[in-house]
Amino acid sequence: MITELKRQDFDKLDSLIRSCSSIEARSVMRGTNPGAVYVDCPDHPAAALIWIEGQQGFQLVGDPRSRPFHEGLEDYMDAHIEGYYP
Repeated sequence: MITELKRQDFDKLDSLIRSCSSIEARSVMRGTNPGAVYVDCPDHPAAALIWIEGQQGFQLVGDPRSRPFHEGLEDYMDAHIEGYYP
């Protein structure tokens, strides 16, 4: 199940930050740039969809084989994201 991670929980993204090469996505995950983070598991995220507000685009980071992420991403985007972002 995909959930939006609250900013106060961004410290749980440390392993994803280390594996991410995008400076913009890393800065959103650190809470220093505006954006949103949607994760496969709020307690121990293995994969995330990052909304980078400055670029007005998304980036996928983390484990590309995360089953909860693959199973929940399309429905979550249809229900919560599509039409919300420009």
